Amino acid sequence: GDWPKAVTTTPAEIMRLDGAGQLAAGGPADFIVFKGRGFTELLSRPESDRIVVRDGRAIERDLPDYSELDDLMGE
Repeated sequence: GDWPKAVTTTPAEIMRLDGAGQLAAGGPADFIVFKGRGFTELLSRPESDRIVVRDGRAIERDLPDYSELDDLMGE
């Protein structure tokens, strides 16, 4: 159905981010792969096993220790 547009192209269009929220040949390959097959499955579990793809490559899946985030959080 059209439900993926609710979290992809529709918000991008509302924010006037031309071309964002969609995959296209030659465009950036930034997306997240979830096991949930629909909104109800996606929202009913934490989906911690998701795969985040940035510039066409899966990013590191191991979470950093909280202390490594201190400088980012201004502490």
